[in-house]
Amino acid sequence: MGFMLRTWLLLLLLGLQYGCVSYAKFPVDAQLLEEPIKTTVDSESAQYYLNHYLQGERLDKHLDLQIDTIYRLYPAALPSREELKQIADQFSNDFAALFLVDKLWQGQQNRQVQKAFHHYMAMSEKELFRVSESVENYLVLWVPGWNYERNGHITGSDFAAPRRLINNLGIESELILVPSNGSVEQSADVIAGVVLRQSKRDKKIIIVGASAAGPAIHYTLGKLLQHTQLNSVVAWVNLGGILQGSPLIDYFQKWPQKLMLKMVLALYDWENEEIMSMSARYSRERIKTLELPPDMVVINYLGLSLTGSLSSLSEYKYPLIAVEGPNDGLTPLVDIIAPGSMTLVATQSDHYFGEDPDINKKTIAIVKTVLEMIGRQLAN
Repeated sequence: MGFMLRTWLLLLLLGLQYGCVSYAKFPVDAQLLEEPIKTTVDSESAQYYLNHYLQGERLDKHLDLQIDTIYRLYPAALPSREELKQIADQFSNDFAALFLVDKLWQGQQNRQVQKAFHHYMAMSEKELFRVSESVENYLVLWVPGWNYERNGHITGSDFAAPRRLINNLGIESELILVPSNGSVEQSADVIAGVVLRQSKRDKKIIIVGASAAGPAIHYTLGKLLQHTQLNSVVAWVNLGGILQGSPLIDYFQKWPQKLMLKMVLALYDWENEEIMSMSARYSRERIKTLELPPDMVVINYLGLSLTGSLSSLSEYKYPLIAVEGPNDGLTPLVDIIAPGSMTLVATQSDHYFGEDPDINKKTIAIVKTVLEMIGRQLAN
């Protein structure tokens, strides 16, 4: 059965399960992370928060007091999933997403990585795409996403376009051939073998993975390999990785939606055991055992995922896990963020970065940002 037919059947099943969900649409037109954002949000409080409060304008004493109280109640640099859900329950998911982004922006390293990315995005394509100097010592290892062998050329999970772009910059790269529909642990075994083989060369290794590749990379770097075996790995770029699993998987383990999952498994020839390794229940326990090397540069690429900017691939999935708080259509936003990392926010994207019309330019900007952050780390 063709990919598009499978996809439409999956979306139909999701649509039949949840129905057509529409969110309130309050327009916003403001600056966020020093760039313009124009979309809609799901509540008046989120609208006021972005259009006024985050711009330094205090126009509503009652709402200002409520927001001030939120900052006092949740002073941590990075709010937890539970805290963001509490904020979402009081205000809305979009408000909680914006609160998370403001907290991230207050971190010095996060501001540095966001500003560096803006610097490269402001360049002309001719300047940005120019072959980079002093990159011959770097090697990018790409870890593809779920089902990449069958559908990667359509979904972008095989990283074909980014690999071409990076190679044109003069950076050597390799696609790690993990099992296309394997478990987190199965993929991690393959990643570990490639890292050990490539570590014998005189190269600085950057590992890049998206979505389902995220937990496999995290498991490899945080547990499967010893820190002494990772001296050549200088950076991990986590593109929307479901590091603590996807509650969507747990949702479809319950009846009656489990019947729908069985239909999808049959359509795609997937195994439930492999999928369960990416569930929130298992992943949230697994992540407690992982510890990354302290000197490794880790950068998350996080889609802000406001309800007014959801892609066609997220609009059916987002409401199924909305009870968890702000999410990107597959996992809670804060669960994408690796421990001890920097986070780069894509203000008008969600989990499906391939839907972004500027993704090619952003790919190069991300790589050059990562190289800059590595240079700063090595200089310290």
